[in-house]
Amino acid sequence: MKMTIRVGIGLSTEKDLQQAARDAVSQARASIHVQKLDLAIVFSSVEYAHPLVLSTISSLSGAIPVVGCSSLAVISNQGIFKHALAVLLLSFPEGIYFNAAAVRKVSAEGAGFAGGELGEKLSYALKNIRRDLSVIFSNGLMRDGAGFLSGIQEKLGRSFPLAGASASDNLAFKKTYQYFGEEVLTSGACGILLGGKINFGLGVKHGWKPLGKPRYVTKAGGGTVEKIDNVPAANIYCEYLACDLKQLKKELRRISILYPIGIYLSGEEEYLLRNILSIEDNGTLVFQGDVPENCMVRLMIGTKESCLSATQQAIEEVKKGLFGRPCNFLLVFDSVSRYTLLGRQAPQELEMIKEKFGRDMPIMGLYTYGEQAPLKAVNYQGKTYFHNQTLTLLAIGG
Repeated sequence: MKMTIRVGIGLSTEKDLQQAARDAVSQARASIHVQKLDLAIVFSSVEYAHPLVLSTISSLSGAIPVVGCSSLAVISNQGIFKHALAVLLLSFPEGIYFNAAAVRKVSAEGAGFAGGELGEKLSYALKNIRRDLSVIFSNGLMRDGAGFLSGIQEKLGRSFPLAGASASDNLAFKKTYQYFGEEVLTSGACGILLGGKINFGLGVKHGWKPLGKPRYVTKAGGGTVEKIDNVPAANIYCEYLACDLKQLKKELRRISILYPIGIYLSGEEEYLLRNILSIEDNGTLVFQGDVPENCMVRLMIGTKESCLSATQQAIEEVKKGLFGRPCNFLLVFDSVSRYTLLGRQAPQELEMIKEKFGRDMPIMGLYTYGEQAPLKAVNYQGKTYFHNQTLTLLAIGG
C-alpha cells in the first residue's frame, strides 16, 4: 500500500488552557490513526497564546516540532470559532522531508536581515534535498513585512514557492503571537520548509476591482506615501468620497476595508492591495506594506459578492495547481478585512471550500493581518508579495 501524508485535526473551545490542549491533541491523534508524528501546526485565538498550551501539545505529541500563530478566529472543518485552539498533526511518509525554524525578534530596522536568517535556518537541514515549498507565520504588526519577505527570498530564491500568514489578534492591533516549540513569541516569525515527494496547489485571490483613473505615486518611502500625482496622497480619497481629511480619519477603518489602494505590477494579472493604517495631518497615507515610488496605483472597491467570487476563483486555482493529484489537507489564510466585509456571510467561504474539496478533507486556517504569496499562482513561478485583504488557499499532498 502506498504511504501518504497522514493528517489529524483537533479543536477545543474549553476555557482551561491545559484541558483545551489535551482535548485538541486527543481529537487529532484519534483521527490520524498512526503512532509516528512529525509536525504540529497550531492556530488559536489570543487567550490560548500561552507556553502552557504549547508545552502540553508538545508533551502529548512526542516532543515534535510545533509551529503556528494567533488569529482573530480559527477556521476548521467544524466551522469558524472566535475562541478556540486548533491542532493539526502530520505524519510524513518516507521520501518527504521538512525543517522547522524561527527567528525570535524582527525589528523594523532589521526585517530584511531577520528574513535572511530564517531562510538560512530553514534551508540548513535540507541542503542536499530538493526543496518544494515554504510556509511562514509572522508577527502581524511587523513594520516592514515586505523587507522581511525579501530577506527570506534572498536565501530560498526569488521564484521559490512560499505561502505565509501574518498573525492577528482580536482587532486590538496591540500584540500578535507566533508559536515555535514550547515558546510563544510576540515579535518573531517561524515556518517550515518542505521537500521531496510532495505536491501542492495554491490559490491566491482578493476580489477588489479598480475604480477611476490610474494615478502615480510621486513621493514615498516604504509604506509611507506623501504624494500621489504631486498632491497630498489623501486627496485620492477626499476627491472620490467628497469628504475632508477630518471625515476621512473618522471613517478610516471602514474606508480602508472597502477602498484599499491597488498597486499595478507589470506582468501580473491582479492588483496588489494595500490597507491604510493611518492618515497624517498633511495628507500623508501610511499603508500596511510597501508602496514603491513612481508605481501606478488605483483606488479599489470590494463587495461581498466580489469577495465570494474571488473565493471560487482561488479554489479553481488550487485545483489547477494539483493537476488532478490528490491532496491530504488544506490550509486557509484569510484576511481579517475579508472577514469584516463578509460579516455573517463569512462561513459561506468555508462552505464553498468544503463543497469543492469534500466534507472529509482536513481544513485548518486563520484570519490574518497580511498574507504572503505570489500574485499569479500558475506554476508558482514569480516573486512572492506581501498582500492585504487576500485569500490564500494551500492544498498539500504526498
